[in-house]
Amino acid sequence: MKKIVFTAQDFAFGSVGPLLYLIEEFRNTKDFELIFVGFGTSLQLARKFPFNEVYELDIEDSKNLSKLEDIISKCDAVVSCMDLASIKIAKKHNKITIYEDVLFWFWPSISEELFDVDLYIREYAFYSSVNDKLYANKIKNLLTVGPIMAVSKKLSRKKQAFISFGGAQATHVYQVGKDTNFPFVMTDILSKYVDWSDFDRVILATNEKTVEQLKERFPDTPFEFTTLAHDKFVTEMSQSEVILITPGLITAREAFYTETPVVFLPPSNDSQYIQLDGFRDLDLAKSAVSLDDFFPRLDLLHLIGEESMRLVLEQLRLLGKSEDIQRKIGLKLNDLVQSRNKWSKETVKKGKDYIDSLGGNGTEVAIAKIMEILK
Repeated sequence: MKKIVFTAQDFAFGSVGPLLYLIEEFRNTKDFELIFVGFGTSLQLARKFPFNEVYELDIEDSKNLSKLEDIISKCDAVVSCMDLASIKIAKKHNKITIYEDVLFWFWPSISEELFDVDLYIREYAFYSSVNDKLYANKIKNLLTVGPIMAVSKKLSRKKQAFISFGGAQATHVYQVGKDTNFPFVMTDILSKYVDWSDFDRVILATNEKTVEQLKERFPDTPFEFTTLAHDKFVTEMSQSEVILITPGLITAREAFYTETPVVFLPPSNDSQYIQLDGFRDLDLAKSAVSLDDFFPRLDLLHLIGEESMRLVLEQLRLLGKSEDIQRKIGLKLNDLVQSRNKWSKETVKKGKDYIDSLGGNGTEVAIAKIMEILK
């Protein structure tokens, strides 16, 4: 039995989500022992998946690298979603290295350490041309696939709405209550200005700590605050009449794939800001409210990460101080929710066409290649 170590960069749910989609196939075989190493928001979703072992370890903190090395040295392969440290250690010990990159287009640079991994899985997305020219020919075992998503069945819609703030924070980048109050400000807006009386149930999902804070701060809203396992998240999405989401790439494409009408909330971080721009460029975000509807537009693509995040968090702080802008956002969101039957058919079709244009769901292709290498 081969031991496989899975790791994910601790950046909200955007790293661990695609990783868990790839692992689904491993449930059907007893050939592998599955081990997860991670921290923060990534760990929250991993704990809801049936790994053989789960280690809570902040793998972005150098003082933990010796413990990470000890774990990896006893395994056969490492599958990493955008965590470079685990790949470096795996190469040092001559382990199989598989790297999943859902933001290939986003990075200002790509480390040379990744050029010779055994498999580099990159999802096709917008804005890829710059890094294609710089790096595609340098990465020896590059596999380009369509969006890595859950392989889900079409489900009947219920009288429910779904709100998702994603993971809402990343331990070493931005934290709720310290660097951002986005979940609190947005929940206040959604509870004050949006009429939810059409729905029997309104689910609001984000990370576990923020869920507890929201329950305490907003005891009288119609929202059911929760953190969902990834498969349950997709199920609830597929059964909802409408979903209001921060413009994270993974959740947005899952909504397009499940043909769920999407309302985009303002972005809560820099990658979401850029992604919402991308969705608008592709005419996929007519039902959206963005920060640049009220503040100067930011040109963030290929900026150094710390600076691009700082600029977005600065605008979010201004939003938190402006009741007038909050009211305008709330009224616009309410209009989109109430008028969903007018715009949803067109946007659902465009979303489905977009996923098809990327080659459809890339999960099965990626899993087949991973299994080929591991076996």
